Amino acid sequence: MICRSTPAFGMGVLFSGISSWIYPVDSLRGWLQYCTMRVVSSTSLERRAFMPDEHPLKRWFPRRKVSLPCLVSWQDRLLPARTVDVSYAGIGVFLSEAIDVNVEVLVQVPEGIRLRVRPVFRHQENSENFLVGCKVELIERGEQQWMSLCYVPRW
Repeated sequence: MICRSTPAFGMGVLFSGISSWIYPVDSLRGWLQYCTMRVVSSTSLERRAFMPDEHPLKRWFPRRKVSLPCLVSWQDRLLPARTVDVSYAGIGVFLSEAIDVNVEVLVQVPEGIRLRVRPVFRHQENSENFLVGCKVELIERGEQQWMSLCYVPRW
């Protein structure tokens, strides 16, 4: 837990370059009281740091809605699919048939992007489509194109 505060008496240690100060305390109880006060007050300040309509990003790698045709292959199967969303760490695709979540899958997206992914969830959207969420294990080809496709500006 990081306690945020302004420096008092010029003592404190800057923690990993994040304008957070950690102070020595005499006891565990004193440290917990200090951190509780700082966390309560800092969260209200952090909430005010954003505009009323703006929400902080809740993911390390936010999803970007992208609908592109792609090819999904695993074992001896090859299916046309459509992307739903992409991020640096994952991709969501619509498939016409169910896929086992314990297999390694190859996803080929236009612009020469080829990803080796691992399905992490499967959800049946309707009688003929399945939404499959995949974690990117390896970018085999088109790394720069993949990075620009997944880019989400943080304003």
